[in-house]
Amino acid sequence: MDRELADVNHKLTQKEEELIGKQVQLTQTEAELTRAQEILKRQQQEMEEMMSPASYVSRVSGPGLISATVNKPTHLFVKLTQSSGRACTLQVDVTAQLDFVSQDRVAGKSSVRHKIDIPVVMKSPSQYEMSYTAQSRGQRKIHVHVNNIEIDGSPFTVTVYPDPSHLGRPVKIVTGLTKPFGIAFNNQQCMIVSELGGHQLTLFDTRGHKIMTFGTYGGNPEQMIYPTGVVTDRSDNVYVSSEHKLQKFNSSGVFIKGTGQMGKREGEFYDPCGATLYNNTLYVCDAHNHRIQVFDLDLNFVRSIGTYGNGSGQFDKPLDVKFDIAGNMYVADFGNERLQVMDADGNFISAFGQEGEGKLRGPSAVHIADMYVYVSDWRGDCINVYETSGNFITSFGKHGEKEGDFRAPYCITSCADGYIYVCDNGNYRVQIF
Repeated sequence: MDRELADVNHKLTQKEEELIGKQVQLTQTEAELTRAQEILKRQQQEMEEMMSPASYVSRVSGPGLISATVNKPTHLFVKLTQSSGRACTLQVDVTAQLDFVSQDRVAGKSSVRHKIDIPVVMKSPSQYEMSYTAQSRGQRKIHVHVNNIEIDGSPFTVTVYPDPSHLGRPVKIVTGLTKPFGIAFNNQQCMIVSELGGHQLTLFDTRGHKIMTFGTYGGNPEQMIYPTGVVTDRSDNVYVSSEHKLQKFNSSGVFIKGTGQMGKREGEFYDPCGATLYNNTLYVCDAHNHRIQVFDLDLNFVRSIGTYGNGSGQFDKPLDVKFDIAGNMYVADFGNERLQVMDADGNFISAFGQEGEGKLRGPSAVHIADMYVYVSDWRGDCINVYETSGNFITSFGKHGEKEGDFRAPYCITSCADGYIYVCDNGNYRVQIF
């Protein structure tokens, strides 16, 4: 009897141990389930965040964000981070579209709207790459969406420039000018031309019809003699370098302020020429003082760049200055027959056009359009085109009076329409390519 009772107790003990073991397993399973539920909840929260465009900080960059060249592929990059600061770990829907209204104001063609989708490739959940190739020049808008919502800053405006290898014959010529030297455009895309021989600025509408002139010959503060470089700011104020001075006018041609006189001290000039605006700062080529002078928009002197000489960073009659989107400064170093590349502080980076194919004989103006550098050659009566690295691409124009010929070309620039404008000084005209 005792033996049977012992066996029963032993079996009960085994059952109790089995039950305890199952309870432990159940507790472990419940803990695992709780952890899984917490993970799922975090993933659901993350998914909700990722599906909400408001939770993203989107940054678009790349060369194709500002400009492009016809039939040349270019790229954009979209970088996404969550507003919480966490990295994106799940793929989202990023789309882009190229929207182009081809309203050719130079050729006078009617407006035609084009829309194409831009292929998007995910490099990682936080990095997306886009590539597109524009088929014609003009202004385009790029729309970028995340989960069907357009991101901040979109659409982005892009100017498409012509392939320089196809230039050479102008599409239009503006005549009736007296030794044109400089060109600028206002917010309405109207062209402003400084007439060196006419001692005035002339404003044209988008079809090339004259609207008005301002400026008269004389030495008073509001008058001008031999105006050269001309620049506009975001408020359509006009800045012009004239004989030994710098002047500021409003959009109606009313004189605001002037500064400078003949001399070598800070803020004085000896034949100022080409000028440009970069980061709300004016850079003016002080040609015969062999330097570039820098001013704020109230015409207060800031600093000077360069000294006379033929060494790196030195100048011999600099005639024009421009900046690329990376902030590099390009200077037409006329007397040294070269183009110098510097940073915004004037530190030398490189020089080109001094020898071989594409050698410059008298660089008088410079312009950067997308990946190309256009240089007017005053002595060569032509336009040389280089890559920003300095590699020579092509040249167009020769001495003469026919369409596409030049006699002492000066300012070369472009507008949002993608056309290239050249002051053909000796032929008293502006040629548009």
